[in-house]
Amino acid sequence: MHFPARNSVRFWNNIFGKLNTTGYDVYFDLFKESAANLVAMSDILYNGISEYDTYDENVLQTLSDLEHKNDELTHTLFLELGRKFVKTSVREDLSSLASALDDIADYMYSAAKYIYLYKSPEIKIYAEFAHLIRHCCVEIQNALRALREFKDINAARESIIKINSMENIGDELLTQAMLQLFESGDAVRIIKVKTVLDFLEEVTDRAEDVANILENIILKYT
Repeated sequence: MHFPARNSVRFWNNIFGKLNTTGYDVYFDLFKESAANLVAMSDILYNGISEYDTYDENVLQTLSDLEHKNDELTHTLFLELGRKFVKTSVREDLSSLASALDDIADYMYSAAKYIYLYKSPEIKIYAEFAHLIRHCCVEIQNALRALREFKDINAARESIIKINSMENIGDELLTQAMLQLFESGDAVRIIKVKTVLDFLEEVTDRAEDVANILENIILKYT
């Protein structure tokens, strides 16, 4: 389905009504900051995994700080939703979006944490997952920016499609990695690597959740 560019303004009017949107800028600003935070986390995760020999507690601490920042952003958004009059359906949609974004941060940090705590052996697919996760986060940022700035809604939908495609790639990466892993016959290695892989794959699943929520919002209010 193709949406004309002019429908972007009508899209937000349908969500909040024909009101001065200034009072609602806080939601868009929080989502924008959360998306930027996810991109920063994905950069650090990718760089840390790409330079595996130097992966240490500093990488983990930086990711922990950013994960806590995302928790604070989510909490702030929930507080703002409680302060302003917002239709119940809109409150549910924005709450779901905020929670899904926060889940991405949580699972990214979890993957990084178990790489460090388990002293997980380096495998090529970690870097492939980290690269994929970074692209997912960038496309989430692109989709939110397109909606926030009243750009062509189709630009947001293109990012949504890309995220869904990348989640499918993540599923395939996990399947390939698990096949190789179980062939090793090393029980300790299997536990260490599988734990990390599960968290990495979960990040792409949560990115797809964000994409689906955005798609539903677009369909509901356009």
